[in-house]
Amino acid sequence: MKSKLDYAVALATTATIALLAGVAHAQITSDRAAVCTTTTINPGHNNCVMPTATAPGGGSFPGSFLIPGTNTSFAVHGYVELEIVHKLGPYTGTETFNPYSLPLEGSGISAATAQAHAANGGTSMDANLTRPNIETRTPTAYGLLKTYIEFDFNQTGTSQLPGNNDLLRLRQAYGTLGPWLSGQTLSLFADAQAYADTTVGEQDAGMMDTLDVRRPQIRYTWSLGNGLSVAGSVEEPTYNNPTGGPFAHAADGTAVAVQKIQLSTSVYYNWPHVVVAPEWDQPWGHVKFAAAGGVYDADTARTGVLATQARHEFAGYAFTLSGHLNTWGKDALRGGVVFDHGAADYLPGMVEAGRVYNDGTGAFTTLNAWAGYVNYEHFFTGQWRANAAFGYDHEYDTNPGFASAVTLASIDKSHLTSELNVIYSPVPQTDFALEWDHGYRKVVSGADSRDDEIAADLIFYF
Repeated sequence: MKSKLDYAVALATTATIALLAGVAHAQITSDRAAVCTTTTINPGHNNCVMPTATAPGGGSFPGSFLIPGTNTSFAVHGYVELEIVHKLGPYTGTETFNPYSLPLEGSGISAATAQAHAANGGTSMDANLTRPNIETRTPTAYGLLKTYIEFDFNQTGTSQLPGNNDLLRLRQAYGTLGPWLSGQTLSLFADAQAYADTTVGEQDAGMMDTLDVRRPQIRYTWSLGNGLSVAGSVEEPTYNNPTGGPFAHAADGTAVAVQKIQLSTSVYYNWPHVVVAPEWDQPWGHVKFAAAGGVYDADTARTGVLATQARHEFAGYAFTLSGHLNTWGKDALRGGVVFDHGAADYLPGMVEAGRVYNDGTGAFTTLNAWAGYVNYEHFFTGQWRANAAFGYDHEYDTNPGFASAVTLASIDKSHLTSELNVIYSPVPQTDFALEWDHGYRKVVSGADSRDDEIAADLIFYF
């Protein structure tokens, strides 16, 4: 009996430490870190206030209530957001600030691309970034059982009327028990404590962003004491990422096309990817290292592309070092660096995928990329704060024999992003933000483009 009790106590203790140590990489939203719910608030930001105590009859955590007849605490939180965006550069759609798809000007571009680049301006107003979430916590003999489900409305139903065609979309859905986590949440490779407190819909160049950061996974976190933890996860790869895939191909003189892994019309995955991440959390900040890798399987014969190389596999891997430093008051400096070898789904800048093939000669190259990002948040008062953020990535350091400007114009070389904002919170659980966003894209042919926009966001947390 004593050994069983000791085992239960040990698991409960491990659960508490693991949940605290793992909150940064398991429970933060991917495209807006500044949120006020009890589960998704970023410990490095501390930029809004939730109730510090439960009401009479309330549950075990702020803002929750106890479900009658059970010991489960239940809460609904989230925020309502109206975003107003005015494009200064090429118009790329509403709520879209994406340097990886900017229309170009320069050598090798098509007439359609030139026309898209000339379409400047554009103002939009949308509330589809509104995000509710549901959280439960239940004490058990093996630690705290926690579930978390998060939605937004950033999914378009084209059959509905314009302005009312935003559909409910699942963003996160996971549960934790002791040191275990299973479900869909941020990849362990991402470091949410290093995210910038910005309103832009995607993170800076060099960071996993909204296209591929949330993944079905199973994760285990070991607590080693003194703020040190090591986590490992098995995650679904994102071969069907619209901005990348296992390889790209073209004959010289034609534009590069991304080749998805396909069996008939369905994407398939032979093996999951593995991520390992030690992290050290201290009162002064945190440091995290993560390594990710997996085998990419290409079945080219089924699509008629490079049929002589009907089946092949190649390894892709990535490393990142990130962290944040608490400077003074609530201020914080955050940043990180990334190296990526052929793992297109861990760095959005690798939009041509991990390998590039020359259809004419059969030559190929595995892409290497490196990136860095940094941001700083300053609190003027309890109501006013400001942020400056910057990111850069560089890729494509080898060439499988391409010389045509048309081909080289379809291969990305580098991306840059930067944001400046000021945020006013007149009362707790509100944010009124004004932000300038800048993006830059350059391809191998030398063609490039920039995107500038001004965004105003009105956010009400509940």
